Amino acid sequence: MKWPITFPRFLSIRFLTFLLSFSVFPITISVAQSVPQSAAQQANADDTRAVFKRLNDYLRSSDVQFQTSYDSRNTSLGPSRGTARFFVARPNLLRVELSGNGFAYLIVSDGTVFTIYDEKKRKYAQLPAPEKPIQAVNLFTGLAVFEAQVLRFLGAISDVANGDPSVRTDAGGLERVQDAQCNRYSIGYASDRDADKWDVWLENSGVPLPCKSVLMSQNNGNVQTNLYDWTNGRSPPDTFTFNPPAGSTKVGIGDLDMRSPY
Repeated sequence: MKWPITFPRFLSIRFLTFLLSFSVFPITISVAQSVPQSAAQQANADDTRAVFKRLNDYLRSSDVQFQTSYDSRNTSLGPSRGTARFFVARPNLLRVELSGNGFAYLIVSDGTVFTIYDEKKRKYAQLPAPEKPIQAVNLFTGLAVFEAQVLRFLGAISDVANGDPSVRTDAGGLERVQDAQCNRYSIGYASDRDADKWDVWLENSGVPLPCKSVLMSQNNGNVQTNLYDWTNGRSPPDTFTFNPPAGSTKVGIGDLDMRSPY
């Protein structure tokens, strides 16, 4: 299964908080509602939350590897496509490979040194490694003015698992996403501060890993589709080691001149 990831313009790291901190997953999407529910409605809500809690617990306690491809449509910025590959290992190891329209970045944190490598310019900068993977990704997205939608999606999963009364989650039916049978859910925030709406497909067997997500943002008219491909097992030993490619140049962080390509 392949999957999309998108990096639009404004900084928002909810998703990262969910996937990458391991010890801090504060974001909450809740099935709770402020109006009375029937017994059947409450049972469905409890079942939905239990599914998302299983997924949230898995992401918090396991080494994570996944690849994604994204397809984004924005009313003002136009279409964009790209891919991303994530490796996260406890307690603080991170590797993210990003590529898309006009950019390609490698982010590596070995627990001691945090590296950002611009593959197009063949330049890299290094800083002391943050304590947690989420902090490393926050730093990168802040410097590059990226918005990691996949990370926001993981934050939404954490919201559902933890139970935030400002979020409504509705369960749909079973659908095939590429080669997997997946359950569909719709997630929406009641608060005016977050107009995002999600359609989410989770695997129907084993750990309910994401098969697909569709983000519909009313704030900027962006619609982004992500398909997900998860890998089991530990990452190879050199995954979190950065060896400067031949011909590359080490520069200061400001000299990378990172900017959003959108």
